[in-house]
Amino acid sequence: MTPDLLDELLDRSAPATRAADPAGLRSMIHDASRRARPRRRRSIGIAAGALTVLLLGGAGVATASGDWPWSAGLENPDRSYIYTAPTWGQCEIRFSGYDTHNLLIQADVNRVIDEWFENTDVEAAAAPYVGRHLAQLKADQAAQAAAGDEITDPRLADLNAWTAHEQALGDALYEELTAHGYDSAALAGSDAHSQVHCEDEDWGGEGGDR
Repeated sequence: MTPDLLDELLDRSAPATRAADPAGLRSMIHDASRRARPRRRRSIGIAAGALTVLLLGGAGVATASGDWPWSAGLENPDRSYIYTAPTWGQCEIRFSGYDTHNLLIQADVNRVIDEWFENTDVEAAAAPYVGRHLAQLKADQAAQAAAGDEITDPRLADLNAWTAHEQALGDALYEELTAHGYDSAALAGSDAHSQVHCEDEDWGGEGGDR
């Protein structure tokens, strides 16, 4: 059976798997094993610590198209984050908010998230974290190449950009939630999902469908 290149890419770029600890939600996001399971040619599911991220491919313009198949809960772009990928052009990430499985805090957690997206330049808030995540990804991949395990997937730069921006968004949101008293202990067991679409995304790799 031929392994999927995207699956290999995300597995190779993963930090070492480690059990989540109370050091912070960011640690759960950064240190968890990132594994992809292609469901169809242009669908990817990724587990990242307390977050479940759902990415679905589709063509269109990030700020204008209403034709993309946004998953349930993401049709409304109120929780939206825009960035530019190296070759895929403008991309939009939409975030679902948290299912805390705790009725005592559920409404307030999502109130904090909604108000943050509404009142904050979320791209600017995440910007200080993007470079760090991107540098770490590139350093890990350079080490792999030096060990004779170079990643040649043509999507590498775009996948790195998506990963760095998604993690940076998680960092910035974690800081906001912590400021309101919702740290990793309060959010333990929570889950969420997000979805990305780019102008020229290609989840099938070189020669794949768009």
